[in-house]
Amino acid sequence: MRVTAAAVLAGSLLTVPAQARAATGCETLTVPAGFGITCRRVTTPPFQPNLRDVVLTSTAIHRPAGGTPEISPVTRPLTVRIYLPDGYGPSAPPYESLYLRGGGGDGHDAYTAKGDLVTALKNGRDPYQVIAVMPTGGLAGWYSDWPGRTDGFFAPQWETFHVGQLVPWIDANYNTAANRDGRAIAGISMGGFGALRYAAAHPGTFGAVGALSPGTELRKRPAQDIISGGSWLAGAAVDLLEAANGKFKVNKYDADGRLVLDQDEQLLYRLDQIFGPHAEVPPNGTRETTYDWPQVNPMRMAEQGRYQPYHQRLALYAGGCASLPAAPTGTTPAAPSCAYDIDATDPLDPDKDAEGEPMLGAYVDVLDRKLRAQGIGHRYCYGTGGHEWDDWKANLKDFLRYAYRPSAVGDCVQP
Repeated sequence: MRVTAAAVLAGSLLTVPAQARAATGCETLTVPAGFGITCRRVTTPPFQPNLRDVVLTSTAIHRPAGGTPEISPVTRPLTVRIYLPDGYGPSAPPYESLYLRGGGGDGHDAYTAKGDLVTALKNGRDPYQVIAVMPTGGLAGWYSDWPGRTDGFFAPQWETFHVGQLVPWIDANYNTAANRDGRAIAGISMGGFGALRYAAAHPGTFGAVGALSPGTELRKRPAQDIISGGSWLAGAAVDLLEAANGKFKVNKYDADGRLVLDQDEQLLYRLDQIFGPHAEVPPNGTRETTYDWPQVNPMRMAEQGRYQPYHQRLALYAGGCASLPAAPTGTTPAAPSCAYDIDATDPLDPDKDAEGEPMLGAYVDVLDRKLRAQGIGHRYCYGTGGHEWDDWKANLKDFLRYAYRPSAVGDCVQP
């Protein structure tokens, strides 16, 4: 029988080990599958040797809720971007880790694509020996284990994924200082809310926290409107393709299956699906009844003293000042503030509360005063910047110094 070259080649391919044919990068990890996470692929983005993009699945994103899920499979692939310092190695002294939370609409690449994180961490000739972990938080996930559901009968469990699964998975697969003192958490906007919330809920997991233009007060109607709007636009979606799928959205329907048109009713329903049942705050003077989710509201957590474990390890940043009467020093008590006003209204509509960075800054200012009243040392920097990455870059560099080079921290450098 004559054996052709093609047959020999085909036979040799059949004998190549399956693992070699299907190399994904996951095989280089110590525990590619564990803690509810399964690694699918590890890649290095082009021209970014310090970065790794880990595509994985988590048993927490998503879970069936309230009925038979209308997407299949329910578990969705996620990407976590990881920064490894130059010279990173498993035999080096353990590295500290920084968990970064993105804002609404951000993906796993926001800190590197928009925030220039790689340059900030390389820090010229004095690089930070820090592993940065950048998981997605959903376009409008709000860093919560959703007790409710989407229109498609499933719900994300973001807190379980981020804290209960990802933290031990990172510690098992990378050379980290696997303890509270070795971990910091920070975030911008929605991610600032998430950093404050996770820090208060998990003081044994994180040792330092940075909140940049964070949401801090869920009792404020504009904050509720933002969350409700995000639930309608994106809901539990991780990317824009999912956001276009109505099954990922959150809406209330009447007994006949018709969309409820009352937006106040929709607002409460949507926030209850994300955070759990709301509490009513009785009217005070001329103010109307307001609503709260005290179990996740950073301002309420501050009132309960939940940030005591972060004495001298907590930093707040806000913009929105019309002008600076005095440069903030970052020390506590702080320099004269920029006259934030929590009761400010929209200049074009006096019946409507102010929104945007001035509103966020006003409540960061309130949080600062609550922390100072409790004797919790922290860093507080405010400025005239807006709600955008060009301003957060300066905040992020300041936080890196505060968290990892405390002796080099000076006055706040604000946009």
